[in-house]
Amino acid sequence: MEYIILGLLLLLTGILFYLYNNNKKLAAENKVLQEILEVKDTTISNLQASRVAVKDVIENFSAHKEVMQLIDAGESRKSISEKLGIPVNRIELIIKFDKIKKEQPV
Repeated sequence: MEYIILGLLLLLTGILFYLYNNNKKLAAENKVLQEILEVKDTTISNLQASRVAVKDVIENFSAHKEVMQLIDAGESRKSISEKLGIPVNRIELIIKFDKIKKEQPV
């Protein structure tokens, strides 16, 4: 009877040791996967920010000619903003872009 109890105790100890080792391996794998997810999340955030930046550039290019024509006609930034539905800060950005563009040698 003592041998059976001792055998079961050893078997239980072996099972616990096996489960403990598997748990350590899974914890390490989980850590690696969490790091991968963080990198992917950062990459996605960067791509979304780039997409927004590109969209802003495209919108600025599409409104550039019209904004500059109105500026050359003597319109104020505020009135251009109201006419075109573009925020004043974007109009100022377009004007700065146009100034930089004109300063560049051809």
